Amino acid sequence: MDKSKILPLKDKKVIVFDLDGTIVRLAADWYSLKKVLNDRYSEHFQDDCQFTSISACLSEIVEKGDEAELQHNFDVIKQYELDNIEKNEPIEETIYFINNTKLFGVKRATKLAILSLNTRQTIEKSLELAGISDKFDSILGREDVRSWKPEPEGLLKIMEHYKVNKEEMIYFGDLEKDIMTGANAGIETHYIDALINLVKSYKKI
Repeated sequence: MDKSKILPLKDKKVIVFDLDGTIVRLAADWYSLKKVLNDRYSEHFQDDCQFTSISACLSEIVEKGDEAELQHNFDVIKQYELDNIEKNEPIEETIYFINNTKLFGVKRATKLAILSLNTRQTIEKSLELAGISDKFDSILGREDVRSWKPEPEGLLKIMEHYKVNKEEMIYFGDLEKDIMTGANAGIETHYIDALINLVKSYKKI
């Protein structure tokens, strides 16, 4: 079976992954974290809010130009993400692919990168626990952009970093937000299920 016909990987110079729900499943208490950030925003800015997402809360802080408060929020998010990180669940098929890219038509020179809404330390620790830290050439976490998914800033930064064109990159994630991010950047994007199914088919053979 020609794996390159199932997913267009052989001509890609950069393969980008989301983290949570794509490479591992984090054990963070997202509900409690969102409440803490909402309460902090209301107290700090004396403004009632009920943000539907963490990114929406942070975007408002960016608009207010309060970099110190933004950094404080990053620290709070990082703490919540790291609290139960030892309970991470690696996604077996994704890990297999990352460890065996050549089996799926990926060229040796192809770079692996991460674009995630998780903080950089969380990403690095998650990769370390999964035993794949050495597989990734570049990481963009929550702190590295000021416009979060589905905005395309992160993917465009990665593209610029590697000096590649849009056709030479591909992005994998687990949420509609990831698919929208790819669309907004003009970069081919797939749900991670496509890669998981590819690995399962390979293992059956």
